[in-house]
Amino acid sequence: MQHAVAEIPTVWFIGNAGHADFRDATAQVRATATVAEFADAGRAVTALSATANGPEVIVLVASRPGAIAARDVELLRRRAPLAGVVALLGSWCEGETRTGRPLAGACRLFWYDFPQWWWRQLTLRSAGRCPDWARPGDCGLPNASLPTPYSPRPTPRQPTAGLVLIDATCRETADALADVLRSAGYASVAAGPRGRWPLARGLVGGIWEGRQLDEPEMGRLTSFCRHLAAENAPAVALADFPRRDRADAAHKLGAAAVLAKPWLNIDLTDTLERMIAEQREATYAEAIVRAA
Repeated sequence: MQHAVAEIPTVWFIGNAGHADFRDATAQVRATATVAEFADAGRAVTALSATANGPEVIVLVASRPGAIAARDVELLRRRAPLAGVVALLGSWCEGETRTGRPLAGACRLFWYDFPQWWWRQLTLRSAGRCPDWARPGDCGLPNASLPTPYSPRPTPRQPTAGLVLIDATCRETADALADVLRSAGYASVAAGPRGRWPLARGLVGGIWEGRQLDEPEMGRLTSFCRHLAAENAPAVALADFPRRDRADAAHKLGAAAVLAKPWLNIDLTDTLERMIAEQREATYAEAIVRAA
């Protein structure tokens, strides 16, 4: 039996939610949830004392390691024991597991991983399933929102969803991406060396894979996005731990989305499908305007 849930979740941001790293995450949550923001845990605790209904999700915003104290998290847990706790981390927290102490029991997500994760949780929640934030921390159970090591390998679907262009740094990565796309129902074709584009028409999207998004790679990405733009197809870029300024630059060059490596297959395919759907809606709306 499924329990009724509120139409949209209530989310409390605690910390510096205005930091540039978190622009995408905060905008996304504001568009899909009821949101309150607090500069520090003390103010959130005071607000909890004054309300009968606490948040469904508490997002601890940390632009640097140690921005949120462990003792404050424990106090929040005591005052709102049913709320899920998520640590939203900035670029400076990438070495946190080596140089600091991650917050115990919190679902840790870097700013570039949060958007895909959030969409997945909303899908689970709307289906009456348990989102990650509602799971007890460190309970030893597999995460039901992701494939587990014990899950059978999915049977590849027939390639009916369209043709996707791949531009990867090596053949092994291109083959791995092709396998992921095949399982999601897409056919794919890989670019040749030095950006030699295959003679393929009817592209629905593309996946570009790079490293640190330095200047030479930006040139390669520019060429890739222009090639896809000619077919009104969106480009998804993959990079090693992207920084905010590098991700912004990739968007300006034409990338519809920027994901971090290592990627989750489910996040990659979901993002690609969402970008393709948005592109089709935009193209259709543009055609309506022209016809009016």
